[in-house]
Amino acid sequence: MKTKMISRVLAGAMALLAVSCLSSEDYTTQYESNILVGFEPDNYYEWDEFVLNVFGNETDTVAFHESVCISAMYHFATLGGENGFQGGLLLCRGKDADASAGRKPSRFAVYDKDGGNLKSRCYAVFHDTTSALMPEHCIRIAIPNAESSCSSTSMYVHNVQAAVQAARTGEGLSGGPFEAGDYLTLTVTGYKGSASTGSVEMRLIDGVQVVDEWKKLDTSSLGSIDAIDFHLASSRSDFPLYCCLDDMLYHYYEIYR
Repeated sequence: MKTKMISRVLAGAMALLAVSCLSSEDYTTQYESNILVGFEPDNYYEWDEFVLNVFGNETDTVAFHESVCISAMYHFATLGGENGFQGGLLLCRGKDADASAGRKPSRFAVYDKDGGNLKSRCYAVFHDTTSALMPEHCIRIAIPNAESSCSSTSMYVHNVQAAVQAARTGEGLSGGPFEAGDYLTLTVTGYKGSASTGSVEMRLIDGVQVVDEWKKLDTSSLGSIDAIDFHLASSRSDFPLYCCLDDMLYHYYEIYR
């Protein structure tokens, strides 16, 4: 499938730290910025154009692509099967959460009537499945050379409606509704080359308690990374392993000599 390319405005301070010309053939350029990946169009896109280019038409609520590049971050999914999506990350429009006029939200709908974080119109959905159907890494970061680096600062996480419904009513679960001791946990792991740099966790559902708003997850402890993986685990083997992600903030540093 054709890869979709999306540019994204850089958020926060964006500074050219140093450009020192030692001679016509010897110079160093350092560039540092905070990059916010919000899965929204930047100033170069009108909303209708963004929807057409990414989602294909105005009625689509989800976008399945093998790779979506936003700034220097590549977001991967494994495609196939009846719905074109088996595991990894996809893009979802906020209106997919609209249950008006008897419309049943899909399993990708965020558990929030306002859509994405800060009422944005798009967000990402992560689905975990068997390792054979998952991409090697969910996110890869384009690092231009060994002297450059990137670190993850934070991201916002939420539940999908289907997960909350299953936990509260037992819909689709052999053991009925969630009880004390049942859980759904997201683990975010950073990588540098083939080595893990560390992991952070968020409990999305804990017994009868659910995350019911976009919640910030601090990922700064992952350090310098060039890839990120997500993993969802539940106490129930038949639980739907989905969650929503939005507003991923990175600190990006480039140096050229």
